[in-house]
Amino acid sequence: MSSGSTEGFLPVIPPGIALITGPTLLGIMLNWGFMGVLAAQVYFYTTNFPGDSKTIKSLVYGLAFIDVLQTCMMSADAFHWFVFGFGNMDQLNDTFLNSWDVPFLDSIISLVVQLFYCWRIYVLRNRSLLFPVIIGVVSLVQCGAGIATAVVAHRLGKLSLISTEVVEQTIWLVGSVVADILITIVLSWTLLRTRSNELRTSDSVLTRIVRLTVETNSLTSSVAVLSLIFFLAIPQHSTLVVPPTAMIGKLYTNCLIAVLNSRQRTRTSGSYNSGTGLATASNHRSTLRLGDVESLRAQQQPQIKVQVLQELESDYIELDDVQDGNDGRKSAHAV
Repeated sequence: MSSGSTEGFLPVIPPGIALITGPTLLGIMLNWGFMGVLAAQVYFYTTNFPGDSKTIKSLVYGLAFIDVLQTCMMSADAFHWFVFGFGNMDQLNDTFLNSWDVPFLDSIISLVVQLFYCWRIYVLRNRSLLFPVIIGVVSLVQCGAGIATAVVAHRLGKLSLISTEVVEQTIWLVGSVVADILITIVLSWTLLRTRSNELRTSDSVLTRIVRLTVETNSLTSSVAVLSLIFFLAIPQHSTLVVPPTAMIGKLYTNCLIAVLNSRQRTRTSGSYNSGTGLATASNHRSTLRLGDVESLRAQQQPQIKVQVLQELESDYIELDDVQDGNDGRKSAHAV
């Protein structure tokens, strides 16, 4: 007699049960693992940058709250499938909270992070709307598709039917990849274009910013591509898409906070104040409140003008250090 018939009510456990439970359990474990990384990142941010604006703090702690909520919901999924429903194939196939904690929250997190980069591109490109609008539209489309994926999955109610959501899930994942690639290309191009006009002391800073931008956005886009491959190439094993999609939201948040935390390494040959985000050197002063010395230009004596873009509240601050030949007075004004 099979185990299913002995119980009288429970369906028979199939031979390939590992391909159902394995990816699902791995996705939950990865989500918890990146939650630990995020906790360390948030602690580092809180300790080192207490002087950041309320806007940036709200961004960091808001995303962290959503990620904590996601991990709690996925833990509830784990108990539903593997504890209260242990050995019950029907309960294992139930979506429970999974339709909301993965596609819904992941798409919201990616939208927030991608719009943050759109804002940076907008400021760096002298308030040009072209690229931010294009990327913003793509990001909104992927977010809408992610929400649609969650709604349809909740309506279907079965994990085995995930592979039937071809249109919604494909647009969601492809949109994420396209937005991340556009952000990487535009930000890198914008920063690299300024290098020929930069002070030598800022060249290594710009190089590091470009490298960090490429690395973080390439990581999230690669995971989205992996999810898309699993989803389209192996539809008969729908749970294989769970591990990459379960961690992509955490990757977005971790990458953004990593960019903010990288300011601790962005220093000039002078003193650095983590409370105000100011780094000073003997011949110029630069502001690192949001981690990027986005533009650093100099002219020769008798007048040296150094422009440093600083993100503050909802705008940048442009600091002009003017070395006057008579009194050496320095002034700063807001754009």
